[in-house]
Amino acid sequence: MRRRKRYAGILVAFMMMLTVVPSGAFAEEVEENAAVENQEIEIDAAEITEIEGLNDSVSSQSIYVGSDKTPELPQSLNVKTVGYDEFIPAEVEWECNKGEFTSAAADTFIFTPVFLEKYILKEGVELPEITVEVVRRSTQVTGIAASITKKARGTVTDKITVTPAYGRTLKIQMYTGGKWVTKKTVTMAETESQTLTLKYPNDWWKVTSSKWRIYMQESSYGKSYMSPTVKITTRRYYQNPSKYVQIKDKITLKDSGGYNLSTGYMGLKVKAVNKYFGIGDKNWPRYTSTTKNKVKAFQKKKGLKATGVVNKATWLKMGFSESSWYNLGAYVTPVKVNPSSTKKQHIEAMISTALSYKGAPYVVGASGRTSQGADCSGLVMQALYSAGVDPYPVSVVRHSKPGYEYESRNLFSSSKFRKVAYKDKKRGDLIFYASSSGVVIHVGIYLGNGKIVHSWPNKVMVSSVKTGGWSRIAGVRRVFN
Repeated sequence: MRRRKRYAGILVAFMMMLTVVPSGAFAEEVEENAAVENQEIEIDAAEITEIEGLNDSVSSQSIYVGSDKTPELPQSLNVKTVGYDEFIPAEVEWECNKGEFTSAAADTFIFTPVFLEKYILKEGVELPEITVEVVRRSTQVTGIAASITKKARGTVTDKITVTPAYGRTLKIQMYTGGKWVTKKTVTMAETESQTLTLKYPNDWWKVTSSKWRIYMQESSYGKSYMSPTVKITTRRYYQNPSKYVQIKDKITLKDSGGYNLSTGYMGLKVKAVNKYFGIGDKNWPRYTSTTKNKVKAFQKKKGLKATGVVNKATWLKMGFSESSWYNLGAYVTPVKVNPSSTKKQHIEAMISTALSYKGAPYVVGASGRTSQGADCSGLVMQALYSAGVDPYPVSVVRHSKPGYEYESRNLFSSSKFRKVAYKDKKRGDLIFYASSSGVVIHVGIYLGNGKIVHSWPNKVMVSSVKTGGWSRIAGVRRVFN
Protein backbone atom coordinates (compact mmCIF):
# COMPACT_ATOMS: atom_id res chain seq x y z
CA MET A 1 0.00 0.00 0.00
CA ARG A 2 1.23 3.49 -0.73
CA ARG A 3 0.19 6.57 1.11
CA ARG A 4 0.05 9.58 -1.21
CA LYS A 5 -1.00 13.31 -1.02
CA ARG A 6 -2.04 15.33 -3.96
CA TYR A 7 -0.95 19.00 -3.82
CA ALA A 8 -2.99 21.53 -5.83
CA GLY A 9 -0.96 24.28 -7.44
CA ILE A 10 -2.71 27.07 -5.52
CA LEU A 11 -0.02 29.61 -6.08
CA VAL A 12 0.18 28.75 -9.74
CA ALA A 13 -3.53 29.21 -10.20
CA PHE A 14 -3.40 32.53 -8.49
CA MET A 15 -0.58 33.74 -10.70
CA MET A 16 -2.39 32.65 -13.83
CA MET A 17 -5.13 35.13 -12.97
CA LEU A 18 -2.64 37.92 -12.96
CA THR A 19 -2.25 40.04 -16.06
CA VAL A 20 1.41 40.68 -15.28
CA VAL A 21 3.89 38.02 -16.47
CA PRO A 22 6.13 36.98 -13.58
CA SER A 23 9.87 37.26 -13.90
CA GLY A 24 13.00 36.37 -12.08
CA ALA A 25 13.18 33.90 -9.15
CA PHE A 26 9.48 34.19 -8.58
CA ALA A 27 8.81 33.06 -12.14
CA GLU A 28 11.01 30.00 -11.73
CA GLU A 29 9.13 29.00 -8.58
CA VAL A 30 5.87 29.25 -10.41
CA GLU A 31 7.15 27.02 -13.20
CA GLU A 32 8.29 24.34 -10.72
CA ASN A 33 4.93 24.35 -9.01
CA ALA A 34 3.26 23.96 -12.36
CA ALA A 35 5.45 20.94 -13.19
CA VAL A 36 4.39 19.03 -10.12
CA GLU A 37 0.72 19.89 -10.43
CA ASN A 38 -1.41 16.72 -10.15
CA GLN A 39 1.66 14.47 -9.53
CA GLU A 40 1.67 11.91 -6.64
CA ILE A 41 4.14 12.24 -3.82
CA GLU A 42 5.33 8.88 -2.28
CA ILE A 43 5.26 8.50 1.46
CA ASP A 44 7.27 5.86 3.47
CA ALA A 45 6.06 2.18 3.17
CA ALA A 46 3.69 0.90 5.84
CA GLU A 47 5.30 -1.10 8.65
CA ILE A 48 3.68 -4.48 9.35
CA THR A 49 3.38 -5.23 13.04
CA GLU A 50 1.50 -8.51 12.79
CA ILE A 51 0.53 -11.15 10.19
CA GLU A 52 -2.48 -13.34 10.81
CA GLY A 53 -1.52 -17.02 10.95
CA LEU A 54 -2.47 -19.56 8.29
CA ASN A 55 -4.72 -22.54 8.90
CA ASP A 56 -2.86 -25.81 9.47
CA SER A 57 -4.48 -27.23 6.35
CA VAL A 58 -2.91 -24.40 4.35
CA SER A 59 0.46 -24.15 6.05
CA SER A 60 1.11 -27.88 5.74
CA GLN A 61 -0.16 -29.55 2.55
CA SER A 62 0.24 -32.98 1.00
CA ILE A 63 -0.13 -33.87 -2.67
CA TYR A 64 0.24 -37.35 -4.21
CA VAL A 65 2.91 -37.99 -6.79
CA GLY A 66 1.43 -37.76 -10.26
CA SER A 67 -1.59 -35.81 -9.10
CA ASP A 68 -2.96 -32.85 -11.09
CA LYS A 69 -3.59 -31.02 -7.83
CA THR A 70 -1.65 -27.81 -7.18
CA PRO A 71 -0.74 -26.15 -3.86
CA GLU A 72 -3.34 -23.94 -2.21
CA LEU A 73 -1.71 -20.49 -2.08
CA PRO A 74 -3.79 -17.55 -0.71
CA GLN A 75 -3.92 -14.40 -2.85
CA SER A 76 -3.65 -12.16 0.21
CA LEU A 77 -2.60 -12.17 3.85
CA ASN A 78 -4.27 -10.29 6.68
CA VAL A 79 -1.88 -7.82 8.29
CA LYS A 80 -1.80 -5.07 10.88
CA THR A 81 0.31 -1.97 10.32
CA VAL A 82 1.59 0.83 12.54
CA GLY A 83 -1.26 3.07 13.62
CA TYR A 84 -3.99 0.55 12.78
CA ASP A 85 -5.60 -1.97 15.16
CA GLU A 86 -7.50 -4.01 12.62
CA PHE A 87 -6.30 -6.58 10.08
CA ILE A 88 -6.52 -5.53 6.49
CA PRO A 89 -5.87 -7.74 3.42
CA ALA A 90 -2.58 -7.29 1.66
CA GLU A 91 -2.13 -8.82 -1.80
CA VAL A 92 0.75 -11.29 -2.14
CA GLU A 93 2.51 -13.61 -4.53
CA TRP A 94 4.35 -16.77 -3.46
CA GLU A 95 7.94 -17.74 -4.16
CA CYS A 96 8.96 -21.42 -4.24
CA ASN A 97 12.31 -22.50 -2.80
CA LYS A 98 12.84 -24.76 -5.81
CA GLY A 99 11.76 -22.35 -8.47
CA GLU A 100 8.75 -24.22 -9.75
CA PHE A 101 6.39 -26.74 -8.19
CA THR A 102 6.00 -30.22 -9.75
CA SER A 103 4.30 -33.40 -8.56
CA ALA A 104 6.35 -35.65 -10.83
CA ALA A 105 8.31 -37.14 -7.93
CA ALA A 106 8.34 -37.20 -4.15
CA ASP A 107 9.77 -33.94 -2.84
CA THR A 108 9.30 -31.05 -0.38
CA PHE A 109 8.48 -27.50 -1.50
CA ILE A 110 8.45 -24.37 0.70
CA PHE A 111 6.56 -21.25 -0.37
CA THR A 112 7.10 -17.78 1.12
CA PRO A 113 4.99 -14.63 0.42
CA VAL A 114 6.05 -11.49 -1.47
CA PHE A 115 3.82 -8.42 -0.92
CA LEU A 116 2.72 -6.64 -4.06
CA GLU A 117 2.67 -3.20 -2.37
CA LYS A 118 5.33 -1.55 -0.26
CA TYR A 119 5.45 -2.99 3.19
CA ILE A 120 8.24 -3.43 5.63
CA LEU A 121 8.27 -5.90 8.47
CA LYS A 122 8.68 -4.65 11.96
CA GLU A 123 11.57 -6.34 13.72
CA GLY A 124 10.48 -9.71 15.14
CA VAL A 125 7.63 -10.25 12.66
CA GLU A 126 8.19 -13.39 10.58
CA LEU A 127 6.75 -14.27 7.23
CA PRO A 128 4.53 -17.36 7.19
CA GLU A 129 5.55 -20.37 5.12
CA ILE A 130 3.56 -23.00 3.27
CA THR A 131 5.15 -26.44 3.16
CA VAL A 132 3.94 -28.79 0.42
CA GLU A 133 4.97 -32.45 0.58
CA VAL A 134 4.69 -34.45 -2.64
CA VAL A 135 4.28 -37.99 -1.32
CA ARG A 136 3.79 -41.53 -2.54
CA ARG A 137 0.31 -42.61 -1.68
CA SER A 138 -0.43 -45.80 0.25
CA THR A 139 -1.18 -48.55 -2.24
CA GLN A 140 -4.73 -49.82 -1.97
CA VAL A 141 -5.79 -53.19 -3.37
CA THR A 142 -9.40 -54.23 -2.87
CA GLY A 143 -11.28 -57.39 -3.82
CA ILE A 144 -8.71 -60.01 -2.73
CA ALA A 145 -10.36 -63.11 -1.27
CA ALA A 146 -8.93 -64.48 1.99
CA SER A 147 -9.54 -68.13 1.08
CA ILE A 148 -10.55 -70.02 -2.04
CA THR A 149 -11.59 -73.64 -2.55
CA LYS A 150 -11.51 -74.92 -6.10
CA LYS A 151 -11.38 -78.19 -8.01
CA ALA A 152 -8.02 -78.82 -9.66
CA ARG A 153 -7.67 -77.85 -13.31
CA GLY A 154 -10.16 -75.05 -12.83
CA THR A 155 -9.42 -71.32 -12.91
CA VAL A 156 -8.90 -69.25 -9.78
CA THR A 157 -9.55 -65.54 -10.28
CA ASP A 158 -10.03 -62.40 -8.18
CA LYS A 159 -11.48 -59.14 -9.45
CA ILE A 160 -9.35 -56.49 -7.80
CA THR A 161 -8.85 -52.74 -7.94
CA VAL A 162 -5.38 -51.22 -7.54
CA THR A 163 -4.68 -47.58 -6.64
CA PRO A 164 -2.37 -46.04 -7.70
CA ALA A 165 -1.68 -48.02 -10.88
CA TYR A 166 0.44 -45.80 -13.17
CA GLY A 167 2.19 -48.65 -14.98
CA ARG A 168 3.42 -50.38 -11.82
CA THR A 169 4.27 -54.09 -11.64
CA LEU A 170 2.05 -56.39 -9.60
CA LYS A 171 3.54 -59.72 -8.54
CA ILE A 172 1.57 -62.87 -7.71
CA GLN A 173 3.68 -64.88 -5.28
CA MET A 174 3.38 -68.42 -3.89
CA TYR A 175 4.92 -69.59 -0.63
CA THR A 176 7.06 -72.58 -1.52
CA GLY A 177 10.33 -74.00 -0.25
CA GLY A 178 10.19 -71.76 2.81
CA LYS A 179 10.07 -68.50 0.83
CA TRP A 180 7.81 -66.38 -1.35
CA VAL A 181 8.39 -67.04 -5.05
CA THR A 182 7.01 -64.84 -7.84
CA LYS A 183 4.91 -66.95 -10.19
CA LYS A 184 3.40 -64.23 -12.35
CA THR A 185 3.78 -60.49 -12.98
CA VAL A 186 1.16 -58.06 -14.27
CA THR A 187 1.90 -54.56 -15.58
CA MET A 188 -0.76 -52.05 -14.55
CA ALA A 189 -2.31 -49.45 -16.84
CA GLU A 190 -1.03 -45.86 -16.94
CA THR A 191 -4.02 -44.65 -14.94
CA GLU A 192 -4.53 -43.63 -11.35
CA SER A 193 -6.62 -46.76 -10.64
CA GLN A 194 -7.20 -49.99 -12.49
CA THR A 195 -9.75 -52.76 -12.00
CA LEU A 196 -8.69 -56.10 -13.43
CA THR A 197 -9.41 -59.81 -13.16
CA LEU A 198 -6.41 -61.47 -11.54
CA LYS A 199 -5.79 -65.07 -12.65
CA TYR A 200 -3.65 -67.25 -10.39
CA PRO A 201 -1.04 -69.49 -12.06
CA ASN A 202 -1.89 -73.19 -12.23
CA ASP A 203 0.73 -74.04 -9.59
CA TRP A 204 -2.10 -73.93 -7.01
CA TRP A 205 -3.70 -77.11 -8.23
CA LYS A 206 -0.59 -79.26 -7.79
CA VAL A 207 -0.89 -79.23 -3.99
CA THR A 208 -3.81 -79.74 -1.63
CA SER A 209 -3.30 -76.39 0.06
CA SER A 210 -1.20 -73.41 -0.98
CA LYS A 211 -0.47 -69.88 0.24
CA TRP A 212 -0.39 -66.85 -2.04
CA ARG A 213 -0.01 -63.10 -1.80
CA ILE A 214 -0.01 -59.98 -3.96
CA TYR A 215 3.12 -57.85 -3.76
CA MET A 216 3.97 -54.47 -5.28
CA GLN A 217 7.29 -52.72 -4.84
CA GLU A 218 7.52 -49.06 -3.93
CA SER A 219 7.45 -46.78 -6.94
CA SER A 220 7.56 -43.04 -7.48
CA TYR A 221 3.76 -43.12 -7.31
CA GLY A 222 2.97 -45.47 -4.46
CA LYS A 223 4.32 -47.16 -1.38
CA SER A 224 5.06 -50.89 -1.37
CA TYR A 225 2.14 -53.25 -0.81
CA MET A 226 1.85 -56.76 0.54
CA SER A 227 -1.55 -58.39 0.73
CA PRO A 228 -2.76 -60.68 3.52
CA THR A 229 -2.09 -64.36 2.75
CA VAL A 230 -4.59 -65.97 0.39
CA LYS A 231 -5.15 -69.68 1.11
CA ILE A 232 -6.20 -71.84 -1.82
CA THR A 233 -7.58 -75.30 -1.02
CA THR A 234 -7.57 -77.75 -3.92
CA ARG A 235 -10.21 -80.40 -4.43
CA ARG A 236 -8.89 -83.38 -6.36
CA TYR A 237 -9.57 -83.45 -10.05
CA TYR A 238 -9.93 -87.21 -9.77
CA GLN A 239 -10.96 -89.21 -6.71
CA ASN A 240 -12.36 -92.68 -6.25
CA PRO A 241 -15.99 -93.02 -5.19
CA SER A 242 -16.25 -92.89 -1.40
CA LYS A 243 -16.86 -96.63 -0.97
CA TYR A 244 -13.48 -97.42 -2.53
CA VAL A 245 -9.96 -96.61 -1.39
CA GLN A 246 -9.37 -92.85 -1.28
CA ILE A 247 -6.39 -91.17 -2.92
CA LYS A 248 -4.08 -89.25 -0.61
CA ASP A 249 -1.45 -86.59 -1.12
CA LYS A 250 0.99 -88.22 1.25
CA ILE A 251 1.34 -91.72 2.72
CA THR A 252 2.37 -91.92 6.35
CA LEU A 253 2.73 -95.37 7.87
CA LYS A 254 0.68 -96.00 10.98
CA ASP A 255 3.08 -98.77 12.06
CA SER A 256 6.60 -98.04 13.27
CA GLY A 257 9.55 -99.62 11.52
CA GLY A 258 11.34 -99.95 14.86
CA TYR A 259 10.00 -103.44 15.63
CA ASN A 260 11.85 -106.27 17.35
CA LEU A 261 12.78 -109.42 15.42
CA SER A 262 11.85 -112.85 16.65
CA THR A 263 10.96 -116.29 15.30
CA GLY A 264 8.71 -116.15 12.24
CA TYR A 265 9.69 -112.67 11.07
CA MET A 266 10.75 -112.07 7.45
CA GLY A 267 11.89 -109.20 5.30
CA LEU A 268 14.86 -106.86 4.99
CA LYS A 269 15.78 -106.53 8.66
CA VAL A 270 15.84 -110.32 9.04
CA LYS A 271 17.88 -110.56 5.85
CA ALA A 272 20.47 -108.17 7.38
CA VAL A 273 20.68 -110.21 10.60
CA ASN A 274 21.03 -113.55 8.76
CA LYS A 275 23.67 -112.08 6.51
CA TYR A 276 25.58 -110.88 9.58
CA PHE A 277 25.72 -114.48 10.86
CA GLY A 278 26.21 -115.98 7.40
CA ILE A 279 23.03 -118.07 7.47
CA GLY A 280 19.77 -118.40 5.54
CA ASP A 281 18.63 -117.75 1.97
CA LYS A 282 18.92 -114.18 0.70
CA ASN A 283 15.66 -114.47 -1.25
CA TRP A 284 13.79 -116.21 1.54
CA PRO A 285 15.06 -114.55 4.74
CA ARG A 286 13.29 -115.98 7.79
CA TYR A 287 13.95 -115.69 11.48
CA THR A 288 14.32 -119.36 12.33
CA SER A 289 15.51 -121.23 15.41
CA THR A 290 18.99 -121.09 13.91
CA THR A 291 18.78 -117.30 13.80
CA LYS A 292 17.53 -117.22 17.38
CA ASN A 293 20.43 -119.34 18.66
CA LYS A 294 22.97 -117.19 16.83
CA VAL A 295 21.45 -114.07 18.35
CA LYS A 296 21.54 -115.55 21.87
CA ALA A 297 25.21 -116.40 21.57
CA PHE A 298 25.94 -112.92 20.27
CA GLN A 299 24.04 -111.26 23.12
CA LYS A 300 25.94 -113.27 25.73
CA LYS A 301 29.22 -112.33 24.13
CA LYS A 302 28.30 -108.60 24.12
CA GLY A 303 26.98 -108.57 27.67
CA LEU A 304 23.36 -108.20 26.60
CA LYS A 305 20.39 -110.12 27.97
CA ALA A 306 20.32 -113.37 25.96
CA THR A 307 16.70 -113.43 24.78
CA GLY A 308 17.29 -114.52 21.22
CA VAL A 309 15.21 -111.48 20.17
CA VAL A 310 16.87 -108.69 18.20
CA ASN A 311 15.94 -105.45 19.88
CA LYS A 312 17.39 -102.02 19.19
CA ALA A 313 20.34 -102.51 21.56
CA THR A 314 21.29 -105.80 19.88
CA TRP A 315 20.86 -104.24 16.43
CA LEU A 316 23.25 -101.41 17.30
CA LYS A 317 25.80 -103.82 18.82
CA MET A 318 25.81 -105.65 15.51
CA GLY A 319 27.04 -102.44 13.93
CA PHE A 320 23.83 -101.37 12.20
CA SER A 321 22.72 -97.74 12.36
CA GLU A 322 19.87 -96.40 14.43
CA SER A 323 18.32 -94.97 11.27
CA SER A 324 18.23 -98.41 9.62
CA TRP A 325 16.49 -99.84 12.70
CA TYR A 326 13.50 -97.62 12.01
CA ASN A 327 13.63 -97.32 8.24
CA LEU A 328 14.93 -100.53 6.68
CA GLY A 329 11.59 -102.28 6.91
CA ALA A 330 9.40 -99.21 6.51
CA TYR A 331 10.18 -97.68 3.13
CA VAL A 332 7.38 -95.81 1.34
CA THR A 333 7.75 -94.69 -2.28
CA PRO A 334 6.96 -90.94 -2.51
CA VAL A 335 3.61 -90.05 -4.05
CA LYS A 336 4.08 -89.24 -7.73
CA VAL A 337 0.66 -87.72 -8.37
CA ASN A 338 -0.91 -84.44 -7.27
CA PRO A 339 -4.46 -83.08 -6.89
CA SER A 340 -4.59 -82.22 -10.59
CA SER A 341 -3.68 -85.74 -11.77
CA THR A 342 -6.16 -87.59 -13.95
CA LYS A 343 -7.30 -91.15 -13.49
CA LYS A 344 -4.93 -92.23 -16.24
CA GLN A 345 -2.03 -90.46 -14.56
CA HIS A 346 -2.71 -92.33 -11.32
CA ILE A 347 -2.66 -95.63 -13.17
CA GLU A 348 0.54 -94.75 -14.99
CA ALA A 349 2.23 -93.65 -11.76
CA MET A 350 1.49 -97.04 -10.25
CA ILE A 351 2.73 -98.93 -13.29
CA SER A 352 5.87 -96.82 -13.79
CA THR A 353 6.88 -97.47 -10.18
CA ALA A 354 6.34 -101.20 -10.54
CA LEU A 355 8.36 -101.27 -13.77
CA SER A 356 11.18 -99.34 -12.09
CA TYR A 357 11.70 -102.46 -9.91
CA LYS A 358 12.24 -104.66 -12.94
CA GLY A 359 15.25 -106.87 -12.20
CA ALA A 360 15.17 -106.07 -8.46
CA PRO A 361 15.61 -109.13 -6.20
CA TYR A 362 12.65 -111.07 -4.88
CA VAL A 363 12.78 -110.99 -1.05
CA VAL A 364 9.99 -112.67 0.88
CA GLY A 365 8.20 -110.40 3.35
CA ALA A 366 10.01 -107.36 1.96
CA SER A 367 8.90 -104.11 0.39
CA GLY A 368 12.05 -102.02 0.07
CA ARG A 369 13.70 -99.72 -2.38
CA THR A 370 14.45 -100.98 -5.88
CA SER A 371 17.98 -101.93 -4.85
CA GLN A 372 16.70 -103.83 -1.82
CA GLY A 373 13.94 -105.82 -3.46
CA ALA A 374 10.37 -106.89 -2.71
CA ASP A 375 8.07 -109.87 -3.02
CA CYS A 376 4.82 -109.80 -5.00
CA SER A 377 2.62 -107.96 -2.49
CA GLY A 378 5.57 -105.78 -1.43
CA LEU A 379 5.96 -104.62 -5.04
CA VAL A 380 2.24 -103.85 -5.33
CA MET A 381 2.29 -101.85 -2.09
CA GLN A 382 5.10 -99.60 -3.34
CA ALA A 383 3.27 -99.13 -6.63
CA LEU A 384 0.08 -98.17 -4.79
CA TYR A 385 1.93 -95.75 -2.53
CA SER A 386 3.36 -93.91 -5.51
CA ALA A 387 -0.18 -93.38 -6.86
CA GLY A 388 -1.45 -91.98 -3.55
CA VAL A 389 -3.15 -95.17 -2.35
CA ASP A 390 -2.63 -96.55 1.16
CA PRO A 391 -4.08 -100.09 1.43
CA TYR A 392 -3.92 -100.05 5.25
CA PRO A 393 -4.16 -102.28 7.31
CA VAL A 394 -2.03 -103.94 4.62
CA SER A 395 1.37 -102.29 5.10
CA VAL A 396 5.08 -102.82 4.48
CA VAL A 397 5.71 -103.09 8.23
CA ARG A 398 2.99 -105.67 8.89
CA HIS A 399 4.17 -107.63 5.86
CA SER A 400 7.35 -108.62 7.73
CA LYS A 401 5.50 -110.06 10.71
CA PRO A 402 4.63 -113.72 11.17
CA GLY A 403 1.39 -114.66 9.46
CA TYR A 404 1.45 -111.80 6.95
CA GLU A 405 3.66 -113.26 4.24
CA TYR A 406 0.67 -113.39 1.92
CA GLU A 407 -0.61 -109.83 2.08
CA SER A 408 -1.86 -110.56 -1.42
CA ARG A 409 -4.78 -112.41 0.22
CA ASN A 410 -5.67 -109.36 2.27
CA LEU A 411 -5.52 -107.09 -0.78
CA PHE A 412 -7.76 -109.53 -2.62
CA SER A 413 -10.37 -109.62 0.16
CA SER A 414 -10.38 -105.84 0.76
CA SER A 415 -13.72 -104.17 0.04
CA LYS A 416 -11.83 -101.00 -0.87
CA PHE A 417 -11.00 -102.37 -4.32
CA ARG A 418 -13.67 -103.00 -6.93
CA LYS A 419 -14.27 -106.55 -8.11
CA VAL A 420 -13.94 -106.85 -11.88
CA ALA A 421 -14.60 -109.82 -14.16
CA TYR A 422 -11.45 -111.22 -15.72
CA LYS A 423 -12.78 -110.50 -19.21
CA ASP A 424 -13.19 -106.81 -18.27
CA LYS A 425 -9.65 -106.33 -16.95
CA LYS A 426 -7.89 -103.06 -17.82
CA ARG A 427 -4.42 -101.62 -17.55
CA GLY A 428 -3.63 -100.95 -13.88
CA ASP A 429 -5.91 -103.65 -12.44
CA LEU A 430 -4.54 -106.13 -9.88
CA ILE A 431 -4.64 -109.74 -10.99
CA PHE A 432 -4.59 -112.36 -8.23
CA TYR A 433 -3.53 -115.98 -8.53
CA ALA A 434 -4.50 -119.02 -6.49
CA SER A 435 -2.78 -122.22 -5.47
CA SER A 436 -4.06 -125.60 -6.53
CA SER A 437 -6.20 -125.56 -3.41
CA GLY A 438 -7.76 -122.22 -4.38
CA VAL A 439 -5.93 -120.04 -1.84
CA VAL A 440 -4.63 -116.68 -3.07
CA ILE A 441 -0.83 -116.73 -3.06
CA HIS A 442 0.27 -114.22 -5.71
CA VAL A 443 -0.56 -110.82 -7.25
CA GLY A 444 0.62 -108.81 -10.26
CA ILE A 445 -0.28 -105.54 -11.98
CA TYR A 446 -1.91 -105.81 -15.39
CA LEU A 447 -0.10 -103.83 -18.11
CA GLY A 448 -2.48 -104.57 -20.95
CA ASN A 449 -1.85 -106.71 -24.02
CA GLY A 450 -1.84 -109.86 -21.90
CA LYS A 451 1.14 -108.79 -19.74
CA ILE A 452 1.69 -108.28 -16.01
CA VAL A 453 4.56 -106.91 -13.92
CA HIS A 454 5.15 -108.95 -10.75
CA SER A 455 7.80 -110.20 -8.35
CA TRP A 456 8.52 -113.88 -8.17
CA PRO A 457 11.72 -115.79 -7.40
CA ASN A 458 14.14 -114.55 -8.03
CA LYS A 459 13.34 -111.06 -9.35
CA VAL A 460 10.77 -108.53 -10.50
CA MET A 461 9.76 -109.26 -14.11
CA VAL A 462 7.22 -108.72 -16.87
CA SER A 463 5.39 -111.87 -17.92
CA SER A 464 2.30 -113.04 -19.73
CA VAL A 465 -0.84 -113.04 -17.60
CA LYS A 466 -1.01 -116.83 -17.88
CA THR A 467 2.36 -118.45 -18.00
CA GLY A 468 3.91 -121.49 -16.40
CA GLY A 469 2.30 -122.14 -13.05
CA TRP A 470 0.42 -118.82 -13.18
CA SER A 471 -2.75 -119.87 -14.91
CA ARG A 472 -5.17 -120.13 -11.99
CA ILE A 473 -6.72 -116.66 -11.86
CA ALA A 474 -8.38 -116.02 -8.50
CA GLY A 475 -9.86 -112.69 -9.58
CA VAL A 476 -9.30 -109.11 -10.65
CA ARG A 477 -9.50 -105.98 -8.51
CA ARG A 478 -9.63 -102.42 -9.80
CA VAL A 479 -7.80 -99.74 -7.85
CA PHE A 480 -8.97 -96.65 -9.74
CA ASN A 481 -12.67 -96.50 -10.56
